[in-house]
Amino acid sequence: MLNDVANKLPKRHPVKLEITDPVGKLVYRKISIDNLNNFYDFTVPTSTDYKTGNYNAKVSVGGATFSKGLKIETVKPNRLKIKIDFENDILTNDKPLQGDLNVTWLHGAPAKNLKAEIKAKFTSTYTSFKGYKDYVFNDPTRTFNSEETNVFEGNLDEEGHATIDAKLNIGKNAPGMLTAQFLVRAFENGGDFSLDAFTMPYAPYESFVGLQSPKGNNYGSFFTDENHTFNIATVTAEGKPIKREKLEVKVYKVEWRWWWNSSYDNLSSYVSSDYHRPVQTFSVNTDANGKANFKLKIPEDERGRYLIRVVDPVSGHATGRTAYFYKNWWSSNPSIDKEAAKMLVFSTDKENYNVGDTAKLTFPSGSEGRALVSIENGSEVLQHQWVKTKPGETTIDIPVTSEMAPNVFINISLLQPHAITSNDLPIRLYGVIPMMVEDPATKLEPQIKMPDVIRPEQSYEIKVSEKNNKSMTYTIAVVEEGLLDLTRFKTPNAWDSFYAREALGVKTWDIFDDVIGAYSGSIDQVFAIGGDGSAAAGKNKKANRFKPVVTYLGPFLLDKGQTKTHQLKMPNYIGAVRAMVVAGNNATEAYGSAEKSVQVKKPLMVLATLPRKLSPGEKVTLPVTVFAMEDKVKNVNLILKLSDGIVVKGDASQSLKFNKPDEKMVYFELDVTKAKGINTIEVIATGNGEKSTYKVEIDVENPNPFTSRVIDNELEANAKQTIDITTFGVVGTNSATVEFSTLPPMDFTGRLQYLIRYPHGCLEQTTSGVFPQLFLADIFDLTAQKKKEVQSNIESGIKRLGNFQQANGGMSYWMGESTANDWSTSYAGHFMIEAEKKGFVLPLTFKSNWIAYQQQASRNWRPSYRVYHSDLAQAYRLYTLALAGSPDLASMNRLREFEELSNEAKWRLAAAYALAGQQEASDAISKTANINFQPSKSNYYTYGSVDRNRAMALETMIITGNPKARDLAKTIAKDLSINNWMSTQTTAYSLLAMGKMVVKNGGKDLKLTYSINGKSETIDTKNAIAQRSIPITDGSNQITINNAKDNLVYVRILNSGKLKLGEELAEQRGFSISTIYKDLQGNKIDVKTLLQGQDFVATVSISNLTNDYVHDVALTQIFPSGWDIVNTRFTAFGDTTVSQARYTDIRDDRVNFYFDMNPKGKHGTKTFTVLLNASYLGTYYLPGSQAEAMYDNDYLVRNKGEWITVEK
Repeated sequence: MLNDVANKLPKRHPVKLEITDPVGKLVYRKISIDNLNNFYDFTVPTSTDYKTGNYNAKVSVGGATFSKGLKIETVKPNRLKIKIDFENDILTNDKPLQGDLNVTWLHGAPAKNLKAEIKAKFTSTYTSFKGYKDYVFNDPTRTFNSEETNVFEGNLDEEGHATIDAKLNIGKNAPGMLTAQFLVRAFENGGDFSLDAFTMPYAPYESFVGLQSPKGNNYGSFFTDENHTFNIATVTAEGKPIKREKLEVKVYKVEWRWWWNSSYDNLSSYVSSDYHRPVQTFSVNTDANGKANFKLKIPEDERGRYLIRVVDPVSGHATGRTAYFYKNWWSSNPSIDKEAAKMLVFSTDKENYNVGDTAKLTFPSGSEGRALVSIENGSEVLQHQWVKTKPGETTIDIPVTSEMAPNVFINISLLQPHAITSNDLPIRLYGVIPMMVEDPATKLEPQIKMPDVIRPEQSYEIKVSEKNNKSMTYTIAVVEEGLLDLTRFKTPNAWDSFYAREALGVKTWDIFDDVIGAYSGSIDQVFAIGGDGSAAAGKNKKANRFKPVVTYLGPFLLDKGQTKTHQLKMPNYIGAVRAMVVAGNNATEAYGSAEKSVQVKKPLMVLATLPRKLSPGEKVTLPVTVFAMEDKVKNVNLILKLSDGIVVKGDASQSLKFNKPDEKMVYFELDVTKAKGINTIEVIATGNGEKSTYKVEIDVENPNPFTSRVIDNELEANAKQTIDITTFGVVGTNSATVEFSTLPPMDFTGRLQYLIRYPHGCLEQTTSGVFPQLFLADIFDLTAQKKKEVQSNIESGIKRLGNFQQANGGMSYWMGESTANDWSTSYAGHFMIEAEKKGFVLPLTFKSNWIAYQQQASRNWRPSYRVYHSDLAQAYRLYTLALAGSPDLASMNRLREFEELSNEAKWRLAAAYALAGQQEASDAISKTANINFQPSKSNYYTYGSVDRNRAMALETMIITGNPKARDLAKTIAKDLSINNWMSTQTTAYSLLAMGKMVVKNGGKDLKLTYSINGKSETIDTKNAIAQRSIPITDGSNQITINNAKDNLVYVRILNSGKLKLGEELAEQRGFSISTIYKDLQGNKIDVKTLLQGQDFVATVSISNLTNDYVHDVALTQIFPSGWDIVNTRFTAFGDTTVSQARYTDIRDDRVNFYFDMNPKGKHGTKTFTVLLNASYLGTYYLPGSQAEAMYDNDYLVRNKGEWITVEK
């Protein structure tokens, strides 16, 4: 909503919206000229692989920009409504924490007898009180570490109520106020929980003491040999003034600390030890207004850094600061005391005024004098007048006008005659106060008329009008309450923004100090400005298995006195929704909003609860809650509709009897042994003419990796052959492909499958997964279906890679990291340029930003004789620039001069010269390079290996037409086909180079026929390789092949499957790993059987058993379906996982940690903790932990899993 009254915009003036992700990268940009009365409508899509966290939306109109933070998260909506009221607004340690907890289902039924729990986390916060600007209420000598405590744990009563009565005894050593972050959870009988998080101030002391320092010099320092007046204030926990006797002020000399010494200085030792004696001590009493002051003068020979500390002996709170005192070299008369400026204290008769009122302004005045009263706002002086003062007190009437909204500042300078002696005030007093003004004409009051209750799947009407028949433009949003409650969302009202309090924009100064000499000292304005605490950063939850109820309509225009009607339809949802209308009228600068919460329910309702995913072989209890809301519903029948593979043990139908409106639970036992993929479970309840259904989609997935077995054969010219294939592993996970090739076998298929399935999504691996696919169609005889699949893989890869780019064009190793990764930026950019050459479209601004980054990096590169392979990284960077058509010849020549140029770098630099058209230089460098690559200790820097470097050299030979290419290609093909481990980078590069080789040479034709299980196909192609998926049945299969040409054909069959849960093998090389489970008190527990609803912590420790530093380790801990990861990163409660990782990725059923490992010894172990909840009844599989170094096969550890149960 745009307000351009002060500065009219031309018609159809563009408005630009840009959204940047948490690392500052642009993800969305739209320029719009369409608007309805200055309402601009932007619908912004998000994608599932977006980074989660805090995004920023920026709107630019002409030269003005406006921003707002957006949280983008993956969440699961509440089904319970949690209301909690504490008796006091500020919690204190002397009064017990008392309050009421009330929980209902969103649709209104009481949450009877459910388990509930309230956790509180206390953290230190900046202490400030209203009206005490520039006072410090925090003690620099005390520190407080976060503390967590359970405030309530128990069951609600029949009505869903509970009373909270807890004694808080926390913060004995707090520097000041603490923030209490509360997490309230209510557990359904089915095991799922709803949550509410909020913060409240907590006062560990009954009263607080504040210290206000005089305005010092630069950097808060003071001159020696001068008197400085410090003010003290004492207030209650609520911020009301309180009188206090015998405050102790102590001044300590602290050792001087230069700016470079940023180590933590421990001030607490000064206060507690006898060794440091205070230099000065005062005892001070505050008056009835809680105010007092003291003077401090430090002699020049004692200059240095001081700690000033004030203690309130009654409450125990203290405050203080450190300050530097040094000599005033500039002033000729240091003898003058710099007294605190005497402020004129005055007030208006009310805090808030409406337009048309008269404000009465009263200020104390001497016998005679004049006052300049000026009324000013954020940009100008509205009016001013000179007033003759009356003896004792002067009152002025000020009429309140509409131009004073939302607030003005009243500024008074009071002058006394020069020679007056009747009071000891200075000649000129000065003060400023704000005055709040509301203009009722600027408020719109939209009215919403809609049913108080809506049935699921019913159409309903929303009528919108304005209470006083004003015209307005508005939008409507209908959103389920379960989503809004997660962050306690408030319905927005533009009035609060457009009429927010403005800061004073008028500067005032005068020259009395220089002229009169009766008063010397600088003058400061006094007023308080409020701020708001920004909520804890948003964090990511899990994949959505629910379809959120969100409808957004508008904008619409409502004429004077009109009512508009909108038709909407409610999906099959049970709970509550909130309808929100946000309205504005640009012509009258009036704004407003309205909201209405509506329950969505019917006489008979059913809800079911399931984990977020399941694994085959697990047994899960399906809890079903049935609500009979009216007397007429007596007998209810329940039937389950299950997709194939899920079996119900016992009856698939059950019946219930209700004597009165009530809620009852029914349990079904499900077995998912045969299920795989996406399954659906639907519960249908019928009774007395009413029907209700609840449908859940769930993934059933075996977390074991795929294993492949290979069969290699050779088929002679014009021969026929039969090969046997036997399946293994879990029934239904089997697949087989056959590859025919006139080239020596290189297991293209198997290697590529490994890349596409490799689970970690860092920059290097995302690139490796799609890069070779660019050349598939050139090498293989692909089916049309397969071609489409490859194309969409590449397109989504390009989109995902765009998300790694940072604002400066470089690319980070993990999404969301702030530093660019040198090698991977070149590697990913290389892929993007090759993809663009093949006709794919790159993300907005990607290429230009990337080229700018690469150019900058190549200019900044300096040869190093210490770091191996930085020359290869530079050569690769120069190659990618040449490929992109922006060769940097100066940097290429500089690299060529480097005496210790490695063999790898020579090959790559030769390719760069060839692409830049410098064939002569290219050949000269190639001549000095060889293909006998040596393993290097420093390959990790480029994620490389000997094989990868060979493949890079092959790519160069293809570009330069080098005859040695054929021999090198044979070596690489052999390495690809033997079953040795290769890292993702090596695999991808080898496939890529071979792909380019086949394209360049053109293959030998294939002509053959094969048949298996009744399916036969003839392949006749000019390509050298053909690959087909073949249908196999469980058990043994036979394939028969006829070769119709006179050439040798290599046949390779890849037979894949997943091992059953519990059949996986434990492995260990280089690392050891252990997972310990503890309860919240820190006692070890056995997780074989847990009670439903129990919270516990998994602590995973990994140790390096070797003396080497290991880079890029991935640790994956998968948890059983029946446990929920308690993730509160996006709420006011903050984080619950403790991680020493570079990047932590929290998913549905697992947490992935990515980090580097130090050599064994004191720092060779890393520990991670995750908070879990045993949520769902049943028997589940807990897979073993797995960790691996992603580029080094010497480090891998995988534990065996175990079966666990969650019981009542």
